[in-house]
Amino acid sequence: MNYNYAVNTFVAVGKTKAAMTFGDIGVNANVTYTSTSIQLLLDNGATATLDIDGLGTVDATFTYATTDDGAPANGWYLMEDAGFEYPQNDRVLPLGQGYLVDVSDADAALVFAGAVSKDETEVELAMNYNFTGNCCPKDITFGDIVPNGNVTYTSTSIQLLEDNGATATLDIDGLGTVDATFTYATTDDGAPTNGWYLMEDAGFEYPQNSRVLKAGQGVLVDVSDFDATFTFPSAL
Repeated sequence: MNYNYAVNTFVAVGKTKAAMTFGDIGVNANVTYTSTSIQLLLDNGATATLDIDGLGTVDATFTYATTDDGAPANGWYLMEDAGFEYPQNDRVLPLGQGYLVDVSDADAALVFAGAVSKDETEVELAMNYNFTGNCCPKDITFGDIVPNGNVTYTSTSIQLLEDNGATATLDIDGLGTVDATFTYATTDDGAPTNGWYLMEDAGFEYPQNSRVLKAGQGVLVDVSDFDATFTFPSAL
């Protein structure tokens, strides 16, 4: 229920690598028209917009409709497309792209069709905010996320989010209640070992490499250096 931050973990079968489409996302019976939506987000967290010939500039918010709802075919449509004239099943959702799922019905579920990648997945990070996450369909730890050389201490952070979009908090014995915001430090920064630490842990006393990031869990990544990337492990 409410907001869920998720990330695409699948590669579409028979299509270009990392080119999964909305049509590869099915729904269970608890998803009804407008009860569940997928929102693509801008780097400031606002809903992205799309320019659609004949419809104008609309929010990039998608909902699942069936022929019972008046749609010509079951599938994904823009929320603002009340006439179901612009089907969106062919719209691409790249591997590693994060999105917001808004749910108003209990027990709703999205059902993904596709394949998992046998290879590591490198996610390129744009400046400012990126909505991405664990693009493996299995739980991993922060220690499994490998930054490239352009990620330096405090230049790139990972934030865990609440369902209202606020940064989550953690209760850490000896540190108190702190924002669930993590940064990558090396021994050159004074850390005892290279790895992920809480941003508020200036003394590097509470390493976070063993903290779990669940399968498909979306996060907010704040980037202030160019050409930063994260590499996620193979799903197999």
